This record gives sequence, C-alpha cells and structure tokens, in this order.
Amino acid sequence: MDVSICITTYKHEKYITQCLESIFAQEFSGTYEIIVCNDNSPDRTEDIILEIINSHPKGNTVKYFKNVPNLGYVKNTLFSFSKASGKYIAILDGDDYWIDSSKLQQQFDFLETHSDFAGAGADSLVIYEDLEIQSHGFSNHAGNELDQDDLTDLKICQTSTFFFRKNILKEDFPTGIISADRCLYLLTGCFGKIKILPGQMSTYRQFSASISKNVTSEIMQKDFAIIPFIKKYGPDYSILKLKAYFYYTLMSYSNVITKVSFYRAAAGYFIANVLSKFSFSPIKLYLAVKWSRHTIKQKYKIKEQNKSFI
Repeated sequence: MDVSICITTYKHEKYITQCLESIFAQEFSGTYEIIVCNDNSPDRTEDIILEIINSHPKGNTVKYFKNVPNLGYVKNTLFSFSKASGKYIAILDGDDYWIDSSKLQQQFDFLETHSDFAGAGADSLVIYEDLEIQSHGFSNHAGNELDQDDLTDLKICQTSTFFFRKNILKEDFPTGIISADRCLYLLTGCFGKIKILPGQMSTYRQFSASISKNVTSEIMQKDFAIIPFIKKYGPDYSILKLKAYFYYTLMSYSNVITKVSFYRAAAGYFIANVLSKFSFSPIKLYLAVKWSRHTIKQKYKIKEQNKSFI
C-alpha cells in the first residue's frame, strides 16, 4: 500500500461526505486506503460513513473503526495511525476536505524523489463556518523547505495538508498532550526536512466553539511533555528554542489564564527566547530583548481585550 489516508471524525455529519468525496476525486496513480476513526459520534456520522462504504464505487477503500467509549482527539489520531498499512500517511480531519485533485500525487512524488525529506505539507484555505470573517490562506511557509531550526515557527501548515513517512512514528508518542500536530511536525523534523508545497490543497474549517479556541492554560501546559519526547529522537533540536516555542503557545493560545500563570509563561518565554538568540553582538542582543518584550506586551494586550484573564 502506498498511502494510508487517516481521518478522525466526531460529530461531523454535515461534513464527512464532502471530506470523503474529496479523496475519491484524487487523481493518484498509486494505491491508497482510507482509515476512518469515529470517536463515538452521537449524531449520524456513522450512518453516513456506512452508507458511503456500501454504495459508493470507491467505498471499498474505506476501513471504518468506531471507538466506544471515545478516546479523545490525540489518542484517536494515534489509533488511526496504528491501523495504517501504507508507506506514507496523509491526514484529513473529518470536517475538512481537499481542494486540489493532485494533492496526493504531488506529495507522493516529492517524497519518493527526495530521500532527505520526511514530510510534506501545503497551504490551506481557512473557512470560518459560523463567523463573518473572510477566508484566507493559513501557512506562513508556503513553498519553503523547513529543517529543525524552522519547525518552532508559527503556522507550519494545517494538519489536513500533512503527508509523511509512516516509519517516523514512535510507540511512545505522548498521549496526554493537546497539540498532536505540533508534536508530529517536530517528530518529522527528527528524521528529515519538511517541504511545504505552495498551493492551497485543503480547507481548514474554523468554528467559534472549537477546542483550540477554548483551551485553558492548565491544558496547554500538558504540551511541555512534548519536549523530552522530541529531544529523545532529535538531540540536535535546541532545548531553548523548544522551551520558547511552548511558552509562547501557552501565552498565546490559552483562552483562560490567570495573570500569575501568564507572567510565568512570559518569563519563561523571555528567558528561553533571548538565550536561544544570544549573541555577543550588542545590536543583535538588543533586538532579541526588544522583540521578546514586544511579543509579551502584545499577547498581554490581546488577553485583556478578549477578557481571558481570570
């Protein structure tokens, strides 16, 4: 099997048909299987999937699993990977869909011919499902080749565009975290570079009530467990850059946080970020300090505006 397309789904009855149809529309010369892992959806998601399996001409490519009770997003994602038999894994969230019929072929061809790369992503089109916000691109790195030094940057790519070599996966991938995507990108970087293809190849649906918009600082702190895992397989990663990265995410993405927790995260970010950029050049050191302080003030202001402090 060339590619396993892993889909996690929960309460996606409105979207799962479009998700699967976008796979069936792929113009791919190789072989693929679709692994659908339903995390015990209480709606009609299962009925719709089973109907597609039984009636669609390509329904036999779908392997369906249902978790009872549900596992949660990270464990369900890893469960879907464990069922994959392909040389490569492509990820597609159950509420997203691919918008480029050559996506699989482009990413497959790229990794087949570039042995020093372990993964490939692409840009995606962000769609705001229940908010009046204009759609836009997601990735800050479209068209770029990324190595370990780049993978602590923001907006590498959205998960539904990611395609990687299955053999990079490790059995001790942490399950108590919230950011499986960040961990996966960093893990991929332990074994090769990542290419972000320039085109928009997937949608990324955003909802006002999504988990990523309502996470607390206590939950975000769980992601620090990613650091020792990544250092185990990627000893060349800078521990300071990893710490700065996760302190930044704690400052930025926690929707509910105390001021004390924010100040602690800000201090951790400031120290790690400045030290990671330390230079004996007074100008470079000054710029690192200035930019770190600017970032902290900016995030503090956003927290106040969003009334995130408790």
